[in-house]
Amino acid sequence: MRFQKAFVLVLSYLLCSSILKCTGIKLENNGYRDIVIAINPNIQHNEQLIQNIQEIVTAASSYLHRATKERVYFADVKILLPITWPAGSHTVRRRTTESYEKADVIIAEPYHKYGDEPYTLQYGGCGEKGRYIHFTPNFILDSSLVSFYGPKDRVFVHEWAHLQWGVFDEYNELVPFYLFNGTSEVTRCSKEIRGRSAEHKNSSFSACETDPKSGLPKGDCKFHPDINQIVSSSIMFIQALSSVTEFCDDKTHNPDAPNMQNKMCNFRSTWDVIRESEDFRNNPSPYSGSVIPTFTLLQAKHRVVCLVLDVSGSMDSENRINRLRQAAEIFLLQIIEAKSQVGIVTFNSAATIQSHLKVIDNEGVRNQLVQLLPTTANGGTNICAGVQAGFQVLGDDDGATNGDEVVLLTDGEDSGISSCFSEVEQSGAVIHTIALGPDAAAELEQMSILTGGRQFAATDKVDANGLTNVFSSMVSGNGDISQQSIQKQTPNMFVYDPSGKMYNSNDFKIDSTTHTARLSIPGTAQTGHWNYGIRNSGIEQVITISVTSRAADEKTPLVTVHVHISEKDLKDHRTIYAQVSQGFSPVLFANVTVIIERPTGPPIEQQLCDNGLSADIVKNDGIYTKYFSKYSGYGRYNFKVRVQGKEGKTKTAIRTGGHSFYIPGYTENGIIQISPPKPSVNVDDLEADIGDFNRVKSGGSISVTEGTLNVDIPPCKITDLQATLAQNKVVLEWTAPGEDYDEGAASRYEMRMSDHLLQLRDNFTAAALVNLTNLNPRPFGSRETFTFVPENTELQNGTTLYFALCAYDKQEQSSEMSNVAKVYVFVPSPLVEHPKGSSVWKVIWIAIVVAILVCLIIGIVNYLVQKKCKGRTFAVV
Repeated sequence: MRFQKAFVLVLSYLLCSSILKCTGIKLENNGYRDIVIAINPNIQHNEQLIQNIQEIVTAASSYLHRATKERVYFADVKILLPITWPAGSHTVRRRTTESYEKADVIIAEPYHKYGDEPYTLQYGGCGEKGRYIHFTPNFILDSSLVSFYGPKDRVFVHEWAHLQWGVFDEYNELVPFYLFNGTSEVTRCSKEIRGRSAEHKNSSFSACETDPKSGLPKGDCKFHPDINQIVSSSIMFIQALSSVTEFCDDKTHNPDAPNMQNKMCNFRSTWDVIRESEDFRNNPSPYSGSVIPTFTLLQAKHRVVCLVLDVSGSMDSENRINRLRQAAEIFLLQIIEAKSQVGIVTFNSAATIQSHLKVIDNEGVRNQLVQLLPTTANGGTNICAGVQAGFQVLGDDDGATNGDEVVLLTDGEDSGISSCFSEVEQSGAVIHTIALGPDAAAELEQMSILTGGRQFAATDKVDANGLTNVFSSMVSGNGDISQQSIQKQTPNMFVYDPSGKMYNSNDFKIDSTTHTARLSIPGTAQTGHWNYGIRNSGIEQVITISVTSRAADEKTPLVTVHVHISEKDLKDHRTIYAQVSQGFSPVLFANVTVIIERPTGPPIEQQLCDNGLSADIVKNDGIYTKYFSKYSGYGRYNFKVRVQGKEGKTKTAIRTGGHSFYIPGYTENGIIQISPPKPSVNVDDLEADIGDFNRVKSGGSISVTEGTLNVDIPPCKITDLQATLAQNKVVLEWTAPGEDYDEGAASRYEMRMSDHLLQLRDNFTAAALVNLTNLNPRPFGSRETFTFVPENTELQNGTTLYFALCAYDKQEQSSEMSNVAKVYVFVPSPLVEHPKGSSVWKVIWIAIVVAILVCLIIGIVNYLVQKKCKGRTFAVV
């Protein structure tokens, strides 16, 4: 375990054993409202930062309005200030349900100091909203960065398109050039953007050399756009040009460019994707009013939390009351942050306030609250009574509930729960719901949805540690992870520190009421491997272990896990995302497993992958992904993610993904004006080893109701089809899909080819069929290879062929069409095939010399003849 200030090991022995919305943005009357821009609490107070944010967004609103053909603008923006910042001369309101954790734009320092490149974190595919935009404070404050990315309001709109509409970049730093009709083209949109490609060497520019094998520029060749253009698109390629004020549409789109927009959106233009988004389907008319946004300053505060706990008669079954006490004890003793305020309410047919708000400023207060946790259960269930008593407790500090939190746990049905929904929505408090067991009120999660809270569920299975995981996930959303407890391990009383010192049962604090044993390591725990052992004597029993710690150094961020479950799509699958990062740097090559507790049957485990296949969009971006479709029936499904990192294998990396194009320089009147170089990247930061670690994070729960389940699942889309030429044959390779998404093996393939790219997209079955009859699909994840000679097509210089395929299951359900692979036949000129000094070059040079001598002789003879003939003209040829 690394970076730990102190850790607590909790041993629980029993005989029986989040889903966050991507964004709260609303579009009303053409204006985007409830946009939250949050400043990280580690940033020092700076009034100029607030002013610059307002100026950038105001200018961006006008630019967005023009770019969207006067359809939308920024109407209402909230800036969330850290708790430590003084109000200054500003009017600052108390926040309600807004938080750093759920902000649309975050202002924060990167962990690795590799520059101020703005980017948007995107989990999903084309048309799916992103998670957040990240700007550094220096990007907001430093005016010189305009030379890197262009005006900042334009950068804001570029990133907004990633975030709100799920479009992608139209440039490609890895494939900056491609061949089209025998000519090297810049990867760009639109194709009408003009400029000069050159290589910068020894303080001067030279023409790019051409690779004789590929026909593409080689070396460090870069494209320098003309500073003056006559075209107006596209923002997703190069927003910095003054003429660029639009997105590429169907008239200007370049489908041949090998960029992420074409790959992810099936060669659709950016504007086509935006136009088909929910925003524009519901908002077609132009808007001609003011586009100046309104800004509201909000401020975070220390957490104010009330535990609202069900003690009705059903809580006495399945040992629920004891399990509740165990989990809530961990929350009070280890999870809730110092300086927070906590109260406790219990409810059955009526509600009882067990404790008004207490400030968590010492261990004694934590222990006092633990003693007030319930130990008995009886009576009926009145959830609204519990919530209303919770609101009363939350008002103890200032008479208001805005921005406060309720942790509501219940296992019972309650037909009257909807009677307080209006009060809940108007409270300004955030309600996190925990459904315990199979019979909790079906409408319970609506309270979380109305207030932007999290939804959790826990089962009664003897091997489940659900409640402990849920309460351990109830950390603050203020962005200061150095004050958060990170759950390190979950599973099976001896503890050895890295130096070999042993802690035994005598060092544990035993609580016979809750059946827990607790070991607290004072001060800063040693870095290294901690080992534990359990020796169970007597009757068989289930034992669970939970280890938590806090950061030892606030400047060194912990490895954290954020879990997101997508909304249901048309085929009823969900996508599970686990973002593993250290600061803002992605963590690669970790072992990530999701454990799903289902309404019936035992829990199941599935591996999440970061390999760019199936549900995973981008390889090695620290976002581990998996489709989920293994439903066992109607009811609640609870998700928990376990992450393990191994020393020597798991590493951090520089974040990639959607970001604004860095301009290496401009061309003006044929002369290139070079831009300042990008900050250099520390090679050690590219793959920094972070050692061993373990994390467990509750991902929340989903509910599957009757009549909404579809069990017919096709194979997943093939996303890595590649085509190459080898000795006049086409070699095709791809990763096999499954029978059901990425499970099992498909039944058959259908591959088509065409010399027209968009024919495959628009009329797949009309394209020429490639015979794959003898190719039997292999299991998901296997590599497939097929080699053939195209019939009725001569592979000659300039020939272009496109390939795509679909996979079918046994029910003849088809996957989506794969990505399109391209083969371009390039035959180098004979002259460039022979190096200087070869016999061919010698012959060429001799011929040139002879030609020059002949021309000289002819010229001399003509001169002499003309002189002798005194003015009569003759020519010797």
